[in-house]
Amino acid sequence: MLIFYPKLDNGNILWTCDNCGRTAEVSCADTNAVALVCHCDMNVHPRCNNDWYYKSLYWNRIPLENRERYRKGRSKQHERDTKE
Repeated sequence: MLIFYPKLDNGNILWTCDNCGRTAEVSCADTNAVALVCHCDMNVHPRCNNDWYYKSLYWNRIPLENRERYRKGRSKQHERDTKE
């Protein structure tokens, strides 16, 4: 499972802890699938989004032959976004 959070008018992502309900605005995100450490128990929430990134599920969805091209495309997009 992967949880996608809403994007606000200012471009930030509105994250909500699935344990305590605390909210936070996340800036500079290239995705709506956010995982943050919450003060309620000092663990990452939601766990499924953490697993998406840190158990390599994010990269495993991309065929091996396409990963380098995808990585370069993301890098170029990040460069364009940071210049503005």
